[in-house]
Amino acid sequence: MRSVLIIAALLISFWSLTGAQTPAASPSRAMISGKITEKRDGHPIAYAEVALMRGTDVVTGTVADELGNYKIRNVYPGKYTLVAYIVGFKRAQIEKDLKPGENEMNFALEANDISLEGVTVTAEARSNQHSTQKLSIITGAPVFQTSTYHGSPSNLPSVIIQQSIPGAVQAPTGEVHIRGQHAEYSYNVDGLPVPETQSEGMTELFDPRVVDRISFLVGDLPAEYSDALAIIDVRTKIPATPFAASASGYVGSFNSSGQSLSLASHTGNFAFFFAGSRKVTDRRIDTPLPAVFHDHGQDLFGLGKIQYIISPNDIIALDVDQSGSNFQIPYDSTGGIRLNDNQDGTSGFQNLIFRHGFGSDGNTGEFFFALTHRQGTLDYTPGASDVPSFYFGGDSVNAYNIKENRRYDVYGAKSDISIPEGEDLSLRGGASYYYTTGNENFSAFNLTRQGPQSIQNLDGYDLGAYVEGTYQPIPIFQMDAGVRYDFHYALGSGSESQISPKVKLTYLPDLATTVYAYYGRLFVPVLVEQLRQITGASGAIAQPTKAVRGNYYEAGVTEAFTGSLSAKLLGYYTEENPGMDDNTIPGTNIQTAVNIQKIFVRGAELGLNYHPEGPLTGYFNLAVSHAQGVGTTSGGFLPALPPTTAFDLDHDQRITYSLGLNYTRNQYFANLIGSYGSGLTNGLTNGHVSPHLIFDGSIGKTFTLGTFSVKPQLFVNNILNHQYLLKGSFFSGASWGTPRSVMLKVAVSTD
Repeated sequence: MRSVLIIAALLISFWSLTGAQTPAASPSRAMISGKITEKRDGHPIAYAEVALMRGTDVVTGTVADELGNYKIRNVYPGKYTLVAYIVGFKRAQIEKDLKPGENEMNFALEANDISLEGVTVTAEARSNQHSTQKLSIITGAPVFQTSTYHGSPSNLPSVIIQQSIPGAVQAPTGEVHIRGQHAEYSYNVDGLPVPETQSEGMTELFDPRVVDRISFLVGDLPAEYSDALAIIDVRTKIPATPFAASASGYVGSFNSSGQSLSLASHTGNFAFFFAGSRKVTDRRIDTPLPAVFHDHGQDLFGLGKIQYIISPNDIIALDVDQSGSNFQIPYDSTGGIRLNDNQDGTSGFQNLIFRHGFGSDGNTGEFFFALTHRQGTLDYTPGASDVPSFYFGGDSVNAYNIKENRRYDVYGAKSDISIPEGEDLSLRGGASYYYTTGNENFSAFNLTRQGPQSIQNLDGYDLGAYVEGTYQPIPIFQMDAGVRYDFHYALGSGSESQISPKVKLTYLPDLATTVYAYYGRLFVPVLVEQLRQITGASGAIAQPTKAVRGNYYEAGVTEAFTGSLSAKLLGYYTEENPGMDDNTIPGTNIQTAVNIQKIFVRGAELGLNYHPEGPLTGYFNLAVSHAQGVGTTSGGFLPALPPTTAFDLDHDQRITYSLGLNYTRNQYFANLIGSYGSGLTNGLTNGHVSPHLIFDGSIGKTFTLGTFSVKPQLFVNNILNHQYLLKGSFFSGASWGTPRSVMLKVAVSTD
């Protein structure tokens, strides 16, 4: 309670320092709504950005949805300029004296072969967060866009998440720990959750280049979202121009190389986007420096998207995605034994999505329906010369090698409907169902005996339903409230369910200032797998791992200052009973979940974002967090005596910060990203990890050659060549970060 009071005091103090004043009561405020279409044939343009400006200052902004619709609420009446823009089209603007109530402002954009100068939106759209894609202003790099990203071509989505969210800590397994939690985040792709019923280890879902934008929704989530503390909301590219193609390749340190190719077109009502890429490196999982041993890896990605516009208010789309990873497991991180093991994984999904907008302009509400199929594999093969070195807890005599073979399919459907009931109230509801099937073949063995095995079918399902509403009786106050029901069943673990309320109260004195408080009930079920059933002592059947249940509290204040500087300060507190962490079998990359009797996480975050119209932009994220486990730890392939007293979780970083500077002018760019972690302090053997400060940089230039653009780029990761650990030996053994690497990339594109 003391920490919560301290955080609340900090929030109040910060808001006072901003000088924010409650305005005189206004009888009404203005709302802007409209549709963005292509001038030539009238088709809707998805993801166009809209900025509301006074002079050269951006007041607020938003992003159009897949049907080209947008809304901006809670604007003081007066004279403004509304600007709409997207790469490939001429920038358009409308000057208007906004009146109280609704103001309709539509745009018909004209195609332009020249990449246009953008307007950076630095204020949050005070609209119903369900009617448009939510835009956050202050989490450093809150919205990832490929058009403005200058990170290393070898980066995978997990790296982008870690660089974008305050307090996010990179995990060696390809996951990210957000706000001190076990990887409690989920992907949404084009509005459809990618089922988290299975894990493929280090196989990522997609290459960042297929993304138009990623919004990072953390903490104060509405009832629509389940199974997570954070949502990685991915919107894949929807072509808006008749034809575009891009090809690139890179080479670099540690025999790294990669190639990519994409084709896109939008003609009439039909659009498609296809992309494929390959990444290769000899540092896929890092060994203790300076040794590099048996560490080669390759990642392949492919995504195809087809969209057909049935009418201005009806769109159907098909996403087909497939990725695969093949990499070597270099050593047993707990025992120092070098092994010649290999792991293969695949992951893919197919989404068929239909959207219908209500009303004559499609902007009154929306109906969403989607069918999905996800499939994947995980194969871990020990080296032929491996010396058995794995011991089950409670058995110090028999050492084993491990082998794993898993196949799964997930079939599902999701439907949502949102309808505004008036100027002050909007409602949304929906339901989803996912069924998981497959098989698992896990075995422990040595030359003389067969150890514990898990050779079973996978069978489970997840059912969810929710209803939520936004009520704004007066311009300065908004309440978002909802409730969802989740039911989870897995063979061998039985069923679990929960009703989870979520409430957010928001004070909006003006567009520049927001003060809010949030409460949400957490429910995160375990994966549908059988592996955890043999993780007891000597491989005996263990108590099934249980779903996370907990309470999450958050309060914060945001402020958009003049000069395109925005800031956010927030505090949060989480209590889970039980909590969850992940455990990796030593010497492999096979993961399974463990329960911790209780987990407490408390922290505070500060985000600063500086995005003027000039050439220099930047951000800074600072987080102070403490993740602590209390009580018995059960499940997983743990040591014989797991901790039973209070301990810091093995991914706990007390202080983290990230910063980014980007300079763009006259087709040149220079980018610098820094990240700091204060180290781990769990105090167990090899548990302490020293602080690290890592800098990545890049420079490049775009040359125009007729209808082609050529962009050479140079990237340097870990510029200072700092040798650092991602984590120490605890549940899963120590893992290292990547040393300095240099890469040269050349990209060629045409619009």
